Amino acid sequence: MSNLKPPPVHRVIVVQLVATVLIAAIFLFISNEVAAYSILIGGCISAISNHFFAVQAFRYRGARNAEKVVQSFMKGEAGKIIITLLLFALTFILISAINEVAVIGGFFAAQFVGIMMSGMINYSPAGTN
Repeated sequence: MSNLKPPPVHRVIVVQLVATVLIAAIFLFISNEVAAYSILIGGCISAISNHFFAVQAFRYRGARNAEKVVQSFMKGEAGKIIITLLLFALTFILISAINEVAVIGGFFAAQFVGIMMSGMINYSPAGTN
């Protein structure tokens, strides 16, 4: 077992969700409720699939677990893609009053926030921050 601490990737997911809610609230005031909940759905699709990836990818740590680390990253990425596709499909099939552009825009906005936040995480595996 490794004594390396996991990276704080949960912060990225939380910030993605907060940004999604803020963007949806803005669009509720400047546009309409369909655009707002469509953005919210798109952002949630991104956050849910990223959460799955984070849980899988950072399950193992350390040089002794190198093979497991690689396998968990592959499993996490494959699962993330499948979850994303399924959630988009379910959204477009099950919700009739939806703004497709807003769903995709919310998804990309949350992805962008996630990418930016990932670069801002201050992380030391040994826990010396």
